[in-house]
Amino acid sequence: MENFKFENKSEEVERELAIILGLVTHHIHPEIVKYISERNIDFKESFKGFCHPKLNFDDFFYEGSDCIFPGIRRPINIEKKHLKRWKNNIYEKDGTIFNDNTYPRHLWTYLSLNKTYSSGSWIQSGLNYFELAHVFGHKESERDLEKEVFENFDHSTKPYSLFTSASNVVLIPKGFAKPTDQMINVKKCFYKRHLNLYGNNLIGIGESNNLFAPEWYNDIEWKEPSLPTNWKEKIDNLLDYRDKHLKNKYLTKS
Repeated sequence: MENFKFENKSEEVERELAIILGLVTHHIHPEIVKYISERNIDFKESFKGFCHPKLNFDDFFYEGSDCIFPGIRRPINIEKKHLKRWKNNIYEKDGTIFNDNTYPRHLWTYLSLNKTYSSGSWIQSGLNYFELAHVFGHKESERDLEKEVFENFDHSTKPYSLFTSASNVVLIPKGFAKPTDQMINVKKCFYKRHLNLYGNNLIGIGESNNLFAPEWYNDIEWKEPSLPTNWKEKIDNLLDYRDKHLKNKYLTKS
């Protein structure tokens, strides 16, 4: 009996999907990203004084880093087995703190409500109608496409900082985010948008060929980033919170 093969026409609709996503996706404003990266220069010295002795802080602090919570990362499944309660606890092997996906939400709730993330603040702000998506991979196993697109890829670097990077997390209405994870040309469009907004502020990634994006990239009308009211005061409060929070995590035995 002859096998029947279902036709895959996904590539034919990638352009339309990317255009829709461009209209509804929120990126953090470049001024906010620049401000966080500047504040990180001073914070690095403070952080070095209290972080775990095994933590490689250079994974989180490098030129242009806009990492909000250094030390925090997503674990892989095999690492979770080393901790009975892995969430928000220190992984003694490398001094990082494991998290599921709550830390990246603090930036958005501060910009909206000037509050830390909680289920209540997420709902109060209306952010519960959205989900977060990471543009570039924040796990070592998730960087295959980056290795293809970018030259001089540094395989020795770990992308943990990109988990809470202000420029690497976008806000997308619920149900719309999956193409940014799975569809190659859509992912390349988001790469291009990131570079246009912030330049190359990514760890381990060299120069790119400007032709990597699909030929229809310029058909996308991207939503312009917003500068929320009193954004600088809100970011200062967020960074004050991260200082106290990380000191408490690292100076208190988990």
